[in-house]
Amino acid sequence: MDPLHHDASPSSALVDRPVRPDEVLPRLAQHGIAVFREIQNAAGLINLAHTLGVVLPHPDSDVHGVTVIAAREDSASGALAAGFTRAALAPHTDRADVPIPPPVLVNLCTVEADAGGESIFVDGAAVHRLLAAQAPEALCALSQPNAVAYGRTHVYTGPVFEPMDNGRRLRLRIWPWQMGRFSRAAEAALDELQRGIVAQTLTVRLEAGQGYVIDNHRWLHGRLAYIGDRVMLRIGIEPHQRELLKTGIPNTP
Repeated sequence: MDPLHHDASPSSALVDRPVRPDEVLPRLAQHGIAVFREIQNAAGLINLAHTLGVVLPHPDSDVHGVTVIAAREDSASGALAAGFTRAALAPHTDRADVPIPPPVLVNLCTVEADAGGESIFVDGAAVHRLLAAQAPEALCALSQPNAVAYGRTHVYTGPVFEPMDNGRRLRLRIWPWQMGRFSRAAEAALDELQRGIVAQTLTVRLEAGQGYVIDNHRWLHGRLAYIGDRVMLRIGIEPHQRELLKTGIPNTP
């Protein structure tokens, strides 16, 4: 099996049945996503991250690369700060504005929400196939070199479905719509893209000690609004090349 050569039709079973930490790598390689259990703290999450690759720094992370995602009373307003509130967080690509977003993300729940806060996942490969079959003009518009510009400091300008490996694979880049500046054709395609995202959304409520690993170049992630003091820990990873060489969406006709 090629690293991260994902199944074409993952089901809700991928998020409904958490696996042990030692089962994460084969699940990730096969499906691009793995929901895990039996990790209780940041030290355990860091150990898991080191088995997968090199930990990447983040503007909000500590010296170990761990970002604490929880509601902050002093959090700034805006779409980028929504992660540090109790509001819903739309499915997105982590750090879509940088030249190369982290290929792999690891997130751990350490404190459950009192209500709400379910994690949501969207398979970009399934969205791509759906658009290719049902809305090819929208897919074409979203694949153009000038489709979108994200960010203010680290600005990415390019397609939403970005070619990699000489066009053999694709990287999906989606941020909240209000953070993107779209071409006229791409903006007209957003309704079709949103319909595809909704159709492919999977939802899971994580308990404390459960988390997930995703191929950030293929899978979108987000959450529902919540009540309480939900706490997640996040790490971005550059995967070990010998284990997770290829990431993203297989670009099949």
